[in-house]
Amino acid sequence: MKIVVTEAMPAQSGEASNTEANIPQVVLITGAKSQLAQALLRIAADIGELALNSIANTSISTSMPLELYALSRSQLDITDAANIAAVFDQYRPSWVINCAAYNAVDAAEHDAIEANRVNALGPELLAQQCLLSGARLLHVSSDYVFGGHAVCGIAHATERVVGDAREADFEQHQNPDLAQNSNPNQVHLPRPFVELDAPEPLSAYGKSKLLGEQKVLAVLSERATIVRTSWLYGQDGHNFVKTMLNLMRTQPSLQVIVDQIGCPTWSDALAKVIWQLVMQQRSGVFHYSAQGQCSWYEFACEIQRQALALNLLSQPVVIQPITSAGYAKQALNRGISLAKRPSYSVLNSGKLRSTLVAHNALSMPEQIEWQDWCQQLNCMLRRLS
Repeated sequence: MKIVVTEAMPAQSGEASNTEANIPQVVLITGAKSQLAQALLRIAADIGELALNSIANTSISTSMPLELYALSRSQLDITDAANIAAVFDQYRPSWVINCAAYNAVDAAEHDAIEANRVNALGPELLAQQCLLSGARLLHVSSDYVFGGHAVCGIAHATERVVGDAREADFEQHQNPDLAQNSNPNQVHLPRPFVELDAPEPLSAYGKSKLLGEQKVLAVLSERATIVRTSWLYGQDGHNFVKTMLNLMRTQPSLQVIVDQIGCPTWSDALAKVIWQLVMQQRSGVFHYSAQGQCSWYEFACEIQRQALALNLLSQPVVIQPITSAGYAKQALNRGISLAKRPSYSVLNSGKLRSTLVAHNALSMPEQIEWQDWCQQLNCMLRRLS
């Protein structure tokens, strides 16, 4: 499949349907200025020619041009039903990838109405228009739909065991010494969340993201794809890695939270996963993050270590661990109220990995999507060096 990245210009009203032979399928990407939207465009351009196996129960291989249009909020406001309808009429998409979101976690506590408008109403309106037009929707969600411990009923126990087995098999393949070196007496963190674990969001932001998922699935059912991800960063936009680098260049010391555990995920790796799901026409709820897990403090220390090695920093700074309670107290003394965040929100990507491997329609170079978080960080930082 040929990826054609084009400027955002509407289709002519007299053109034939994009489902006809040799007519490009159109993918609309909302939130064009977000780090994920930029990564989607960059990865699409890097990949170039992609092989697409035909869908359904056929063995015929085919290819067709795919046109991407990344639209900013001024071009497509996902909370405006009339605007969405007009855009769909102009572009007639086969797929919509929703990267538009309200991501201000702390601000959402005082602005829940706006958070719900963007993170729940917007995806619902997109889903409704997709239903009317026959398009499919891939919606990006968050690890913050979980509350820090698994809430898993007996009916979901099998899915959880299978997900854990997928993760364990991958880790042992990557590190054959893992099984021999494991300590049966060591303290284990909670198990990573699988897709069937019951969400239990702690914050207004997390609740709005969960509501968005529910609205999309209620409207589109099997034509909806939900991808939950965690601790996203990249070379575009505002994120933890870029913030840490800036602070390390300007501050003598930093305090970083040590008791929140998750998994940093590179936006380019997530973009590769999303393109595979789109090309394979996959639907359902999936989790994706890099491999492994760490605290924000460990993440910051690794950022500094790698940045020094790559000459992105000239000298180290002191990084001090601080608890969530201590950090929140300091913020409150400055008049800032912080949202509750999960103490543990690691995602199990086993279902997604087995789905993509079993139906591997794309040849994705480097396999960065299944790397450890330290390896993904190194790839991203090398782009900056």
